[in-house]
Amino acid sequence: MKIRTAGPADADEIVQVRNASWRAAYRGIIDDATLASLRREPSHAFVMNLSSPPPFWRTLLAERGPEVVGTITIGWDTRESAKDEVESGQPGEVWMLYVHPDYWGRGVGHALMREAHKSLNEFGLYPIRVWVLEGNEVGTRFYERYGFVSDGERTDFEVNGRPYPIVRYSLPADRVVEELV
Repeated sequence: MKIRTAGPADADEIVQVRNASWRAAYRGIIDDATLASLRREPSHAFVMNLSSPPPFWRTLLAERGPEVVGTITIGWDTRESAKDEVESGQPGEVWMLYVHPDYWGRGVGHALMREAHKSLNEFGLYPIRVWVLEGNEVGTRFYERYGFVSDGERTDFEVNGRPYPIVRYSLPADRVVEELV
């Protein structure tokens, strides 16, 4: 498996992996009509960010042969600071981590998370946080195995005008990426 930085030419494959992951992980949580109607093409803003990433922002891909099997996008905690206010020492965030369901349990997510963890350390963004859709047992198990713990923060994430509860997990600052297996 190869992990590399994503570029604008990867946008369509990222969307395909995201859609497959959403449909498998969120079945029974998000309504079927919403899952069936997920956007099939990347937004212009996403392609532009892949083309010229802002500071403290990175998207990585996992490839097996020519196939994109996973993706992760990291940056700053958007609830803590705006894009033009970000600096080292502020919290980092995993904005999205998607692995194609055919590759769940094969180390793809862990490899992506390790590289993202290294990138966030390079950016000086800590602690590392992630929001998980309540009921997403696949995501919750993954993050807990990596060392994230629920920190008690909760809010809603809106999808097609409907709010869904999400829970925040934080990675303890003493978790060193080289120690994680």
